[in-house]
Amino acid sequence: MNLTPKKDFIAKKAFADAHRELVVSTQFREALHAALLDQIMAMPMTYDSAESIAAYNRIMGARDFIQHLLNLAEVTKAPPEPLPTNLNHSVR
Repeated sequence: MNLTPKKDFIAKKAFADAHRELVVSTQFREALHAALLDQIMAMPMTYDSAESIAAYNRIMGARDFIQHLLNLAEVTKAPPEPLPTNLNHSVR
């Protein structure tokens, strides 16, 4: 069984349209920025390398989540097929 949550979400046209409207709104963007900044500000000051690595990974995870959230309703297009690199010698 293959799970395709993004494809399933996009298939629900009303949900995808509402999501697209939400993520471009100024209020949502400000709330997103405030939540990320608040998470970063709540991290403790540390000089331990393991704790610093964990804090960095939390920030990167939050950043990745935001990217997925903002692009959830966007349809990704497959890249075009590259042209063949060999010459067709049958052409005269």
